[in-house]
Order: sequence, then structure tokens, then C-alpha cells
Amino acid sequence: MIRVGFAVAVLTMAFLSASCSNLATVSDVSIPRLLTPVANAGFDDLIKQLQPFTEMQSLRSWSVYIRFLDAESAQRYREAEAILVLKRPDKIRLVVQIPVVKTKLAEMVSEANRFKVAIYPSDYRRFLIGANDGDYSKWREMLGDKGKSALVSARPFHFTDSLMMRPLNFNDQKYRYSIEEALIEEPDLRQTAKKGARIIRSFYVITESELSAGSSAPSIVRRKFWFDRTNQNRFSRQQVFDRQGVLITEVDYSDYKKLNASMTDLWPGVVIVKRIHDGYSARLTFSEERFEVNPDLPETAFLLENTENLPQTDLDKKN
Repeated sequence: MIRVGFAVAVLTMAFLSASCSNLATVSDVSIPRLLTPVANAGFDDLIKQLQPFTEMQSLRSWSVYIRFLDAESAQRYREAEAILVLKRPDKIRLVVQIPVVKTKLAEMVSEANRFKVAIYPSDYRRFLIGANDGDYSKWREMLGDKGKSALVSARPFHFTDSLMMRPLNFNDQKYRYSIEEALIEEPDLRQTAKKGARIIRSFYVITESELSAGSSAPSIVRRKFWFDRTNQNRFSRQQVFDRQGVLITEVDYSDYKKLNASMTDLWPGVVIVKRIHDGYSARLTFSEERFEVNPDLPETAFLLENTENLPQTDLDKKN
């Protein structure tokens, strides 16, 4: 009887082993795998990567290619050429024009919480004036389909923090900084990847939080900085939040290179600014032509007047 029981046990184990063996041979590339190798870095090393953005005092690029994407109307604009000028603390000028012929599509300036936008195309010619912290969603709704245009939604200050970041507040007791790892699942886009393959990419994430005035009130996340551990901890993403914790701007950085022979730091050749709640995003591609860091800029570089007598709308004035 013992021998019979032993034989049954042996047969059962053999059957289970065979079944497990068959199961183990099934290949499923959709099961995500951690992308390796991953690089290690300390907090201070990561912060150094932000210095070209936080310490820059001015920037001028005469050759930026920009493409707007409308999420609401599902439209992709043709790539346009742009002139971009920035100066601390908050000045920016963006001129968008048709390549080669240089016909202006739009001009935008912003300074001290005020912006001006000139839109030149005939379908919605307008000179807009407003406040950077103003909520003009109701006005856009009144415009109907025209209000869904990226040129109508875009504001110059949307690009300011993307390229000329506010310095980190290490000396301000209201702010705290933390570091953690984030694991993001995504499609495997490598050339050697099989169809449907997925990977898990590792990031370091530094979070900037602002303490609330009340002792019982929660702290507020203001910014997050992402560093790709699979790409030598390269700074790859910035997220900016409002005081209610809403993600107002997300920026992706890639294709780092020297855009000027005199530069010591690499600069992202591609910057994608996403304003999800405004229904648009913009892809900026910097070329190696006439890219200047910390040039001397006259105050007139940030003036924009309605010289073409466009219909003018002050968004803060009630009709």
C-alpha cells in the first residue's frame, strides 16, 4: 500500500512538472520588463542638471521650429518657424511665422503677469490682452470652434517656465524637496523590440512642495522634475502644478546637444510643452543656428503694439 501511494505521488509530481514546463515555455512580450541598466545618482548630482535652466539670465534663438497640436479639434498644424527671446525674471517674446516667406502667424509677449497676443491669420484676426493668471475658458467657449484653436489658447508665459525655470527655493523655509523612484510602463519602441513588447522605465523624481500657512493644512506640490535612469539620469520632464494641485503644464525634454559652440552645457534640441487643460501642446525644435545664451537684450525686444489695427479684445473687461 505504501508502494502504491509512493507511485501515485511520483506520477502526480511528474504530471505537474510537465504541466509547469509547458506553461513556462509560453512567451508573452506584453509582460513589461524593467529596462536596464539603470544609473544611480544623488540628489545634488540631479539638481546640477537643472542649473542651465535655472541660472540662465536670457536666451535668444532666431531659428526655432514650432508645431502646435490641438487636442480638442484633433488638428495638427504644419511646422512653423519661430523667433524666441527670454529674459529674467519673466519676459518672453515669441514670433511665429511661415518658413521661407516669413509671413507672421502670431506674436506673443508676456511680462509682470500681463500678456499680449497678436493673431494674424484671416480666420481669426485678433489682438488679445489679458492676465497670466486669468481664467478665460468661458470666453473660449463663446468663440465656438474658433476658441479651440491652439493659436487662440496659447499664451507666451506657458513657455517661460519650460525654458527659463524659476530657481529652486532651498533658502525658503516654506519649501521642501524630496526624491523618489517612479516606474512607468510604456511600449518598447527600440528597433530590436518585438511587436507588442512593453517595458518599465525607471526615473528619479524630485518633488518641490510648499508648506501651507495653517499647521493642519496639507502641503502643496508645486513642481516635479523627472530624470531618466535608463539614459544617464538625463533631465527629461518637468511638471508644474497650481495651488489646487492641478497639473497645468507638463514639459518633455530630449535630444540634448550643444546648440552653440561656446556653450559648456548641453541643451535639449526638442522641447514639448503640454497644456492639457487648455487643449493644446507645442513641440519646439531648436537648431544649431543663431542660438544665444545670456545675450544683452534691449527692453524694446519685449514690446508688442497693435500696429496692424487688429480687432482688439481685453479679456479682463466685461462686455
